[in-house]
Amino acid sequence: MNVRQMAHMALMAAILYAVFQAFSNILYLEMITFTILCFAHVFTRKEVVVSCILFACIQILLNGLTLWNIAYLLIFPVYGWIFSKSRRLLKKHGFANALLAGFFSFLTGQLVDLPFLLFSKTVTMLYMLMGLKTSLIQGCLTFIVTLFLWEPVTHVLERIQHERIQ
Repeated sequence: MNVRQMAHMALMAAILYAVFQAFSNILYLEMITFTILCFAHVFTRKEVVVSCILFACIQILLNGLTLWNIAYLLIFPVYGWIFSKSRRLLKKHGFANALLAGFFSFLTGQLVDLPFLLFSKTVTMLYMLMGLKTSLIQGCLTFIVTLFLWEPVTHVLERIQHERIQ
């Protein structure tokens, strides 16, 4: 890994952090899953997974060591890996990508509640049930965002990748 690749992954992590922070105050709108999916379809698996790990580390450093931030450290790199593995299969299928992004956005809301199992199964189930409506809306919004923004965003990222290689 050279300095250029490390800088590229750090920039991707910074973009993930900026996207996460920019949309975290807008109720139900979760754009990081969409962003990871776009990154995974353009950049290498290693770049995507490492940038997701760096994002989670930045999140922990700037916002504290919480159960949710630790969950991000586990969830988003796995998403990056899964999305990268599905790249060839879903490359030209915008609707399938929208379904994938919507499902994983919904899943994020549910998976983030799992660390509460450390305290109590009852508390965890309560969190998951209360968050079900939020997660469903979040998944639907990510599906819609992906339908409309998938092609333009991946097109721009592909141009950036092409220019970076030259």
